[in-house]
Amino acid sequence: MKPLVFILLLLFSAPHEYPLKHGKPTPKGVEMYVEDNRDSLIVEYQNFINDTLWLDVWLYAEDLTDYVEHDSLELGRYWYGEAVISMDTLFKAYEIADFSKIRRRMEPETNAFVKSTIFHELTHHYIVQVGKELEFIDSIKVHKSYETGIWIIHNYAMFGSTFIEEGICEYLVEKMGEVIPPKRRYIPKTHSDLITTKNRYKVVYKYSASYLQTFLDTTGFKKGIKILISNDPPNYNEILNPDLFFERLCLDI
Repeated sequence: MKPLVFILLLLFSAPHEYPLKHGKPTPKGVEMYVEDNRDSLIVEYQNFINDTLWLDVWLYAEDLTDYVEHDSLELGRYWYGEAVISMDTLFKAYEIADFSKIRRRMEPETNAFVKSTIFHELTHHYIVQVGKELEFIDSIKVHKSYETGIWIIHNYAMFGSTFIEEGICEYLVEKMGEVIPPKRRYIPKTHSDLITTKNRYKVVYKYSASYLQTFLDTTGFKKGIKILISNDPPNYNEILNPDLFFERLCLDI
């Protein structure tokens, strides 16, 4: 059945001008896509969030497998004004528009698109920008756990800030319609469910987006980011019990 499924996926995928290998973007194709579309995608992103990226961002493609702390599931990386898109062969398409309606229905869920990854990494950059506006315009301090720029999980505070930041990014790309969200989203029940490595994607990227959805829909995107990054990040218990987190947030922004 597997060869038949693969053939069907090819038949029900839209053609694309960038190179494919076994139906997936090639490293060179990813590099071409980023170079050709970076400016127009930044404009599209700004139009969607109704704000301007005044903080300079360097957007480019690179082989992330060369990085010492490379995550095998990592599609992109943001670091101090640099939004890096992976040239590894992890992407399923250049953008969700390359999937036919049939292909979208067949896919349980995925965020493995070059375009959505660009928007995800630009959102990390936007969070940094909003943080600067919060401090220098609103005179409100960004919580220290959101200042480090280090995405490694060291303790519950770092886990919580990573959870919130990745959730903001995934919330945005889902809102833009650039990913296929899970039809049934995983909901962790225990502390162990949160920190086990095998659940990282399901918790830190997918559960986090649904965790923040009602809050960000209510506050608006930019104001919601300001509130989140000026408060203590959620601890493990608050991630498992969202009401505990949102009820204790200081909303005075």
